[in-house]
Amino acid sequence: MTNQRHLVFLLLAILLQSVHSEPASKLDEIFTHLRARLDLASDIALIKLKTCKLIEDQTREGEILAKATSEGTKQGLTKEQVETFYKAQMEANKMIQYNVIALNKTLSSASPKNNLAQIRTQINELDAKILLLIKPAVTELQSSNSSQVCLEAVAKVVAGDPQKADYYKVAVVRSAALFTDTCLTAPTCKAEDPK
Repeated sequence: MTNQRHLVFLLLAILLQSVHSEPASKLDEIFTHLRARLDLASDIALIKLKTCKLIEDQTREGEILAKATSEGTKQGLTKEQVETFYKAQMEANKMIQYNVIALNKTLSSASPKNNLAQIRTQINELDAKILLLIKPAVTELQSSNSSQVCLEAVAKVVAGDPQKADYYKVAVVRSAALFTDTCLTAPTCKAEDPK
């Protein structure tokens, strides 16, 4: 019983600390939106299962990349940053979709909460918010004192909800590719001399 009380007090202390802490970083903000975007992947998978559509849709992926690149370069991002970021998002979404389909397997268990048009509208709204945050989040990470501080910041936001399925956690890690890569490039990353 004492351990349970200690746990409750610890959780309350963490909650109170988060209420009184500094405002969320750009990285925290972007991962809130990325998780919301990934949460839609389950419904997309169920719709694809019900309509017998393939998960791999290169035409749709090309459309998404073209639109994102166009919008991202308007926000001051390079084409490479946008492509790295969105290819990782698509791969992360497909990871979730494959897992959802493998776990559901039958049309009878497929019941998405939203239709495809609603989901696409939600994704477009999230993408607009995400595109505004990529450059500030990358800049925030680049201002870290070291690759270690940078990677710790990424790890903190990637950790997320411990109750989510393992495949979801892997998808979140994959969605962080641009930020992890940012931590591993100059000037943030200063290679240690191997001895």
